[in-house]
Amino acid sequence: MLEASENNDSTFLDSFSKTEKLVITNAGIATGVIAWGFSQWGYGTESYHTDDEGWFGKTTSNGGSDKLGHFYTNYLMTRIMSPIYECWGYTKEQSALYGSLTSIMISGLLIEVGDGFSEHGFAQNDLIADSLGVLSGYLLYLNPSLANKIDFRFEYDPFKDTGFKNQTDFTTDYERMKHLIAIKAEGFEIFADTPLEYLELHLGYYSRNFNHDSLPLEGRERNIYVGVGVNLSKLLRPSLGRYSTFFNYFQTPYSYVEVGDRVF
Repeated sequence: MLEASENNDSTFLDSFSKTEKLVITNAGIATGVIAWGFSQWGYGTESYHTDDEGWFGKTTSNGGSDKLGHFYTNYLMTRIMSPIYECWGYTKEQSALYGSLTSIMISGLLIEVGDGFSEHGFAQNDLIADSLGVLSGYLLYLNPSLANKIDFRFEYDPFKDTGFKNQTDFTTDYERMKHLIAIKAEGFEIFADTPLEYLELHLGYYSRNFNHDSLPLEGRERNIYVGVGVNLSKLLRPSLGRYSTFFNYFQTPYSYVEVGDRVF
């Protein structure tokens, strides 16, 4: 591999040590989160307070989709930052640790403290979900064979007509979201070199009609579904290379069939 100084791919961070890169990167991410919080999440609009938001009940604000959002965001950040740190020269174990710390300190604690100064309030429930997401990202990063079997994914359909006013912040647009676990056949030796290795089993959850004040409580839906889909990451690997890993984290709408759905 060519050094940064010997090619045209050098970046601003290349002139810093790995420790300086870590500090600068975390400061930049934290600054971006704070700016987004003030512009979209109402930071600074109320005095500091806490809130018990509950988990997946019908009387909660989003039927638990927000909790899965916290889980997924911290899982994703851990999985993104860990390989970046490893690329900078940290060991795999150090990278997993620092990736986890970046996630829980910024996507977890910093956001919750900011929420404490908004209408949402500091929610212990959110921080628990954040921590579980970090732990999952940490374990899968250090265990590639396990990561080859399961993914935690997020699905977002921006074209879905929800009947509600348009959201300016897609991160809280739960009416268009689904969260799921995908169990990938390619990770199991029994399916190797068979057509079945391109298939995957989905177990997902989504909530609907929680953002419409005029609907009665009975109109709110919490949905658990089972689906069968195509492993797009494996299917597109020959043409996209490492970029096909995008589909390990994001589920493309309409790329699977729901074979079971329970509304409660």
